[in-house]
Amino acid sequence: MANKGMWSGMVWLAGMTAPLWVNAAPLPPNWQILPTAQQEIEGGLPSALRSPLLTKQNKPLQQVEMLVALPFEQVLPVVQAALAPMGKFEGTVSRTRVAYMEHGWGHVMMARRPELKAEYVRRFSLPALQQDVADGALLAEEVPQRMARLERDPSFNAQSDKLPALQVSFASWSASADQRHGFAGRTKSVVDVRVMQVDQVMGHAATVVSLRRVDDWPNPDGGVGAQLRALADFNIFSTGPSPRLSRSRVPETVFTPVFDALRTLPGASLQLGVNASDWMPAAKPVASITEPQRRAPEGAHGIDATQVLAVNRVLSEQTFDLADMLPMADGSVLLVQSYPFTLMQWSPADGHTPRTLWKAPNEHALHWLLAGDRRGRGAYLASADGVLRYEVGAAKVATHPLAFDRPKLGADSYLRYTHDGDGLPLPYLHDQVGKRDALSLWTATQHPAADGARWEYAQRFAALRQDVVDHNFPGNTRVKPVQWDGQRSNVWVEDAAGLTELDGNTGRVQRVLPLPRRFGKANPQDDAGMAQWTPPPFGSIAGNWIAVGFVLMDGETRNPGMHVVDVGSGNVRHSLTLPGLDSLNAAAGSPDGRLLALGSNRGGVVAAVWNLDTGRSLSLRAGNKTCWDLRQLQWSPDGRTLWGRCGDGLVQWALPEEWRSAAAG
Repeated sequence: MANKGMWSGMVWLAGMTAPLWVNAAPLPPNWQILPTAQQEIEGGLPSALRSPLLTKQNKPLQQVEMLVALPFEQVLPVVQAALAPMGKFEGTVSRTRVAYMEHGWGHVMMARRPELKAEYVRRFSLPALQQDVADGALLAEEVPQRMARLERDPSFNAQSDKLPALQVSFASWSASADQRHGFAGRTKSVVDVRVMQVDQVMGHAATVVSLRRVDDWPNPDGGVGAQLRALADFNIFSTGPSPRLSRSRVPETVFTPVFDALRTLPGASLQLGVNASDWMPAAKPVASITEPQRRAPEGAHGIDATQVLAVNRVLSEQTFDLADMLPMADGSVLLVQSYPFTLMQWSPADGHTPRTLWKAPNEHALHWLLAGDRRGRGAYLASADGVLRYEVGAAKVATHPLAFDRPKLGADSYLRYTHDGDGLPLPYLHDQVGKRDALSLWTATQHPAADGARWEYAQRFAALRQDVVDHNFPGNTRVKPVQWDGQRSNVWVEDAAGLTELDGNTGRVQRVLPLPRRFGKANPQDDAGMAQWTPPPFGSIAGNWIAVGFVLMDGETRNPGMHVVDVGSGNVRHSLTLPGLDSLNAAAGSPDGRLLALGSNRGGVVAAVWNLDTGRSLSLRAGNKTCWDLRQLQWSPDGRTLWGRCGDGLVQWALPEEWRSAAAG
């Protein structure tokens, strides 16, 4: 009995020290062999799969890559011999052009050998960029910057096999072995291995070995009983528990034999990684990239909103909804209801219910534009149903069907509208010219006076600027027309590179203003890309500026706002932000171009007005009972009042004297 107890104690001690023994292997810092997590065991992991696992920073790995500074022909037989006890691994050595190197190693090669990427860009990208300049889609001074950006991108391209340096071949060998566990063999594993020559990547003889084991076992909660319980708790969005579970891991029993065999080879210089990107060289910061200096509202003091029109949010009792608004010079407000698509008007004399001016024959409207002249005397509503024209004091609205020089364009569901700076609708479309992307803009050939007369449009230009937008840019990739509050001869758009001025007649690029970062986290290599979750860009004729939205990330926190860009100098005058909010719902420039209001919501409304001359700000308050979900801001034509459209009605901020704007026009 004493011997039995001593033997049990030795087994217990061996079990306790096993993790320490396996950790004695010369692994890099933060790499360990650890026991299977108790959480997986309690989740029903079969005992045959509860072996120690390779981890990094205490997290089990799905695969491991081992880089050895030795030739492929020397490494392959060593790996095959180490794996032989685990099963029958069958595979053949294949040779492939380096241009088609996969599993991320091709990208690593292009990053580690920048001369290859530079040669590719010079031979195959530069001619296309030069053609873009000839077509008016790029400026000549943009070409070096575009080439530098392409050279920083390590990704492959369809023409990369035309480079002589990438026509050489590399060797690779892939194989797998099946394993079954338990009496019935219902628990299965597949050990996957890949041995690949990466001489061209590292610049010397080198081989990478990839290992993993994919486990598959019956789900303890996926039997017949569990399926019946799922049927009893019927949910049309659920298929019930899966009958089998799987995972990818690197068990010690698979890793250690190969690792030990490789690390003891003379001159191996073994390195471990999770995937190929661990060997990606650090990119050098681009000297021209600077972070925007953001300005938040000053303090919490401000003025409160007054609700002037309430919407009943109880759907069974709701009589109208608000999807758009436009304050008019007579104190009334034009309103759009999206379904059924309706143009309404409200003034304080109307009480709690707006008056209907027009109801569309088609109840649905995907896109529309409600815009007015600068004095607030007239307005237009453009949609697929036609153009409505409203004049203050008129008894009714005039309706005009659409007529385009391209058949069926009016019914195109992707057609959008901007306006000429004085409310007149201008249709535009993200279009195609041949096989190239374009921004097509139409202009009215005549402005009919008689009610019912056709509103005819002819194409003004098809700008190929859209075609040179790199789809690898973060955020949106469709160029956005800048909406001005007055008339300009040329057209401005926001694109991934910044703000671009297009010739008003031809659509050719005239000028490009670079912008600081507009989207995502700080990137010292690239600050291009347009933001999501912000209002479209707009410009002030009087202020000579354009406001462009941004959503910048600080850690996991979003900070939305707008860059205010001086059109004359191209400099950013301000980067105004409402920090900590998920999005920027609303923005509006004052009629005199001196003030800019931004608004969004988080519970209560968060809004502010900035004086663009001084940088000072005024906070605008409104609780949930006054304004639930601020969605739009608009200045009154006289500049004395700021209007807000909320999910439950309209609000007004009566501005102090110093925060009022001069009247429009």
